[in-house]
Amino acid sequence: MKLTQLRFAVLAFVALAAFAAEPAPAPTSDAAPELRGVLISGADQRFALTLPSGARTGWVGIGESFEGWKLASYNQTDGALVVKKDGQEVSIKLASSKVGAADVKATIADAEEVFRKMNFDEMLGKLMDQQKKNSLNMVRQMLARNPPKGVSVEDRMALQEKIMDVMFAELKPETLRADFAKAYSEVFTKDELSGLADFYGTPAGQAMTAKQPELQQKMMEIIQPRMLAAMPKMQQMSQEFEQQQKAKQQAEPAAAPAAPAPGQ
Repeated sequence: MKLTQLRFAVLAFVALAAFAAEPAPAPTSDAAPELRGVLISGADQRFALTLPSGARTGWVGIGESFEGWKLASYNQTDGALVVKKDGQEVSIKLASSKVGAADVKATIADAEEVFRKMNFDEMLGKLMDQQKKNSLNMVRQMLARNPPKGVSVEDRMALQEKIMDVMFAELKPETLRADFAKAYSEVFTKDELSGLADFYGTPAGQAMTAKQPELQQKMMEIIQPRMLAAMPKMQQMSQEFEQQQKAKQQAEPAAAPAAPAPGQ
């Protein structure tokens, strides 16, 4: 090979290598976004959007923009969000979302971020305290309706409180956090946990966290009377079962004595 040809071959190789080393162009931002979540609290409507390039929003509202796309309107009846950009108008729905990020496996770190936003330790601690209080209150009401025999109600309640202390001592937030984070990472996708973290960072999410114990208390006030109202029927069913079992045992013939062995 002549020197000139060799030089040309080397230059061509270098040019090809340089071209191959150039990064692929980023996905165009003109691609319509995908609707990944909808949050409606009263008149406030918030949306989570994602682009095929991987860009994503927090929670944005009507009139706000994401990567140049303006959120124009939302039809709550059919779940269609209209977004506009440069004269282009697109209607998107949750059901039409095809962004691959939705299938990415979540990590424990993703779950931990959700817990951080939702003030996990504080919220769970309050919920557990409320649950313990509700449980003891229900036991007290049950004992008041059907006093125990041979022991005072207060002595029985003292025992129940000790039992509850032992049980709830194993349910401290700091001991549950790691296991809960693992469960969240196994149940939710990475994209879903990211959406939850965004939600708990909003005023509505913070209100959900802060008011969860109060909500639980009100729910228990609705549930407990119904459960207590069913107690007489449950006790009757238990008594009838015991009577049936007793009658069944009395009706069974006594076992015949074994016959003596030959020659005895």
